[in-house]
Amino acid sequence: MSDRAAVAERTGEAVPVRLAAVFLPAPLPREGRMAFWDPEGGPLPTEDTELTVVRRHGAGVRRRTTPALSLPLTDAL
Repeated sequence: MSDRAAVAERTGEAVPVRLAAVFLPAPLPREGRMAFWDPEGGPLPTEDTELTVVRRHGAGVRRRTTPALSLPLTDAL
């Protein structure tokens, strides 16, 4: 499968499969969302939110804020 293969579509642009996905829970499970972000820091098709992620840094970890694309579960699947 190519890097540009779509896992979801939003505003006509495909979301590349190379993006990492994080589930964002909500009080009602059906209102949960999937957030997609690029671990390599590349551009996203569209950005509508920011995530704080924890990444390995040497022998420890560091937090950083990164742009993300947030989709409802039905759109992400």
